[in-house]
Amino acid sequence: MHMNQSGTSYMPFYFLMPAMQLIVDEDGYILDTNEFTAHVLGYTREELIGMPVFAIAHEDDHRLVKQQLQFIIHHEKNIVHSLELRKVKKNGEVLFVQEHIRRIQTEQGMNILLISCHNISSEKRAKQLLTGQKKILELIAKETPVSDVLMELVHTMEDILPNIVCSILLVDEEHQRLYHGAASRLPNDFIEAINGLEIAPNAGSCGTAAYRQEMVIVTDIQHDPLWKPFKQFVLPHGLRACWSVPIFSSKKKVLGTFAMYHYEPCAPQEDDIDIIYTFSSLAGLAIEHGQMKGQLQESHQRYKSLFEYNQDAVFSLRMDGTFFSANKAASIISGYSHEELLSMSMHDLVISDDVSKTVKAFIQTAKGKSQHADVRIRHKSGKILYLSVTFVPIFVNQKIVGVSGIAKDITERVEQNKRIRQMAYYDSLTGLPNLHLFRELASQSLEEAKQSGKIGAIFYIDLDGFKYINDSLGHSIGDVILQKVAERLQQTAKTKGVAARMSGDEFIIMLPNIGHQQEAIAIAEQILQLLKEPIHVDELELCLTGSIGIAFYPRDGMEVETLMRYADMAMYEVKRKGKNSYYIYDEEKGANLFLLNDLHNAIKKEELTVYYQPVIDVQTKDIVAMETLIRWQHPIYGIVPPNQFIPLAEETGLIVPIGEWIVKKACRQHEQWRKNGLKPIRIAVNVSVKELQDRHFAKRIEAILTETNTLPEWLELEITESIMVYNEATISDNLRRMKELGVRISIDDFGTGYSSLAYLKRLDVDTVKIDQSFISDCPHSYYGSVITNTIISLAHHLHMNVIAEGVEQFEQLLYLQEKGCQEAQGYFLSPPLSSDEATRLLQKGMCHLQ
Repeated sequence: MHMNQSGTSYMPFYFLMPAMQLIVDEDGYILDTNEFTAHVLGYTREELIGMPVFAIAHEDDHRLVKQQLQFIIHHEKNIVHSLELRKVKKNGEVLFVQEHIRRIQTEQGMNILLISCHNISSEKRAKQLLTGQKKILELIAKETPVSDVLMELVHTMEDILPNIVCSILLVDEEHQRLYHGAASRLPNDFIEAINGLEIAPNAGSCGTAAYRQEMVIVTDIQHDPLWKPFKQFVLPHGLRACWSVPIFSSKKKVLGTFAMYHYEPCAPQEDDIDIIYTFSSLAGLAIEHGQMKGQLQESHQRYKSLFEYNQDAVFSLRMDGTFFSANKAASIISGYSHEELLSMSMHDLVISDDVSKTVKAFIQTAKGKSQHADVRIRHKSGKILYLSVTFVPIFVNQKIVGVSGIAKDITERVEQNKRIRQMAYYDSLTGLPNLHLFRELASQSLEEAKQSGKIGAIFYIDLDGFKYINDSLGHSIGDVILQKVAERLQQTAKTKGVAARMSGDEFIIMLPNIGHQQEAIAIAEQILQLLKEPIHVDELELCLTGSIGIAFYPRDGMEVETLMRYADMAMYEVKRKGKNSYYIYDEEKGANLFLLNDLHNAIKKEELTVYYQPVIDVQTKDIVAMETLIRWQHPIYGIVPPNQFIPLAEETGLIVPIGEWIVKKACRQHEQWRKNGLKPIRIAVNVSVKELQDRHFAKRIEAILTETNTLPEWLELEITESIMVYNEATISDNLRRMKELGVRISIDDFGTGYSSLAYLKRLDVDTVKIDQSFISDCPHSYYGSVITNTIISLAHHLHMNVIAEGVEQFEQLLYLQEKGCQEAQGYFLSPPLSSDEATRLLQKGMCHLQ
């Protein structure tokens, strides 16, 4: 129970919530906090208590925090106040949080603040991305100067990805070179050095990208030949990697390049690639829009030129709306000759839907008031054109005798604006609705399903092995494949629902108003069959498969986000089971998938801990080894048994990083015991088949031994007999390398698996462990005793150490001592212990056995 200085309880259940919880006094000092907060911010709880709350707030938010605290202290208590701000972790990392604050009074009349924070960093980044795109599109729509738009675009990118530096270069078509367009944090001397960069096959990332007209990824500037002529300008500034994409016009003409520089040698993540393509498209839109704006400005200047040479249509209308003059541009724009126009009226050109507003503008102008109207006309060829028309009254002897018009063809600009709107709601590569539009459409569809009483289904679709195709054949071919897949999905969904692209190779389909689940399953099978049909790209014929997860409304949920999440989890189950199929979300399976998702972050969140169970010398009762055992303290579910999460880790390959983490923790603990002056003992770690099948396993163990200063002979790796049946070269090579280093090998649960004496000899095993199922029958069971005696005798003759597991009774220990078993472990001797408990046991020894 958490107490303040006067001994008042601070609501213990409040601190059990899986969120950052703090209690702060009215002066802004932290009185208490929960362990979750300490874990998230990288402090210990003791370090946080007594710290001013400003110490964990971003310096730019200090004023906001101070104002908020003052406001809450001087206003009515028990009211929850909310705000968004930034927290700073101990390592300097910045988190965006949603903070809820409530002031209460203790029994002693002391004001305290209860603060609950939720990490919204990922949502903030997504929001930043959408907000940034929206802002750029608004600037373009407002005809902001191109240089300002490009600089805002660079600032937005660097705000979203603070670890990168952005640069935009623009093409000079006449000289085929790239010149500085925008950069906010790139060093000036480097900008000057590459200003006028040649567009060539070996001209850094940008010159090469413009030349190849495709993305160029340089992960290590120092050693990449593309950067050989330029690296001396960039390396002194700490920039180590550069990824560049061409900026294209709507007609696929290269307008410039968009580059991202990184301070570490690295390749872009999938999210980075999506972002750079998105913002390069925005840059292309801005540049092209600016070029068009310049062209329009030039046209405006020509308005003052003679009537015949005006680029815009200039015409005059009689009071009945018929033409009595028109320049050459009017003929070009409309498609009609000068003679044809003079025999026509305004009504003959304007489409029927725009006649009313055109007539209204004409009438007002005829009354002496100039008017403006955007109208559509039908070109002689039948094509619809958009015109921006200014109507001006014609005065003769102070009497209005007609109306003059200046019509500007704005078709291209209107189409450009349509493309801007398209980018806000549609995927630029496939043309499918994006996630934002999908959520809107899906929500509407669910409402319709609710009204009709029918059910709805969401399909989460992922292409199997697409990353391999992308990596081996290139992004350009990958993009064509995604476009063709999108066409097939659109064709399937267009009459029954809506298809959208999530990101990468993931798509989603909403089917509203279906009669029963079987109808959705039939469509899923149809999609799987469509995906299998060959895709032709140039001379290549490629075959794909897909994995589909399905969630149903209202069975699995009432909200779009919930159904999307469950469909995603169901899709993952298809991947786990072998791909190329569909799977309907199952609540029970979903719980395991949630658990698996949490397991991914368990190490990072420090939820996994290592316990130690002592192994003793049967004769002397001295501790000779400690076996490491893993425990998972889940923030919601509490202790998760190893038999529940280890199989999940085995299935998904997570056991490899978890196993490496355990070895590292065990070796560090061994070194700590040595530094504390304790006698060295063996430290035993269980190793799975998955770990030994990794060809880098031996190298990692060797690196850990070096890093932790642990002598190899004190590390003992425990393998099960089942490993023997794999008979894989990689496993044998890893175990052989361990023996060469001096690491000990033991066989766990000996006698229950696939024992092979030849294998024992070939592996040069140091220890065999008698399975506890045999020990539990000793000394009263004839068969248990015979098997135990046989294993002990076998180990002695092979000069191996032997350990008896599962010793739970004193008479079992006496029996093992009598039969000459060297070592034993079990709950009678000691249960598994935490690090501190194991340290105390090593210090005092097995006193209770003496």
